[in-house]
Parts: sequence; structure tokens; C-alpha cells
Amino acid sequence: MSSPRSISLALAVAAVLSAVAGCSSNDPNRSGFFEPYRVEVPQGNYVDQVMLDQVKLGMTRDQVKFALGTPLMIDAFHPDRWDYVFRFQHRNLSAELRRATVVFVDGKVSNIEAVSLPQYDKGNDPALPGYRRTQGRYQ
Repeated sequence: MSSPRSISLALAVAAVLSAVAGCSSNDPNRSGFFEPYRVEVPQGNYVDQVMLDQVKLGMTRDQVKFALGTPLMIDAFHPDRWDYVFRFQHRNLSAELRRATVVFVDGKVSNIEAVSLPQYDKGNDPALPGYRRTQGRYQ
């Protein structure tokens, strides 16, 4: 027959295991108890559509730099092409990539291209640092 001490020890171990199991989470944006902490990593130039709409054909490089900031990449082989790239890696290792390209001819904007930019920074863009997903929605 089991002693009261071994029964209480078994109950304590079961309580600890239950508590630890409760610390883990199925939410991909949170690190569980036994998971390493992952940092959300923003890299590059955050550009939204409102910012890009300020850039017009015929603008100079300084005017573009004033509207969008210094480009992340200026290719040494294509100095007349400025790439504004933004990448945000979430804690669950999924990533969002956004890109805007401005092409110059004779020092003036001749072409503007963009892929998957948000319309404007309304404060709930999931790619911005500090936003947490709650109940299936970003806030």
C-alpha cells in the first residue's frame, strides 16, 4: 500500500506538470514555456501608399529622398534605381515583404513601381513593431 508521502509527492508532480502544460500555447505569435523567445524583426524602409503617392514623375533625387527617406538599396550596377524594401519577421517566423522601386533618368523620376504596400499607416498594420495579434485580429 502506498504511503501518504508518496501519494502527496505524486499529486505535487501531477500539479506541476499540469501547470507547465498550461504555459504552452498554440498561438503562433507567442512563445510557450519551453520555446525560445523570438523577437519580431523589422528591417528596411517602411513605405505606405500615401507616402509613395507623394513621389511624382519628374521629381529630383533629393525630393524623393525627402518624401520616402534614404533608400535601403542603391545598386552599384544600377545607380538610377532606388529600392525601398521592408521586411518584417514575426515571432512565428512568417515574414512580410514589401517593395517600392523608383527609377531615375537624367536625375528625374521616370518610373515608380510598388508591390503589396498598405494604403496608409492607420496604426494597425501587422508588419509594424509593437502590434500584437489578439483573437485573430491585429490591434
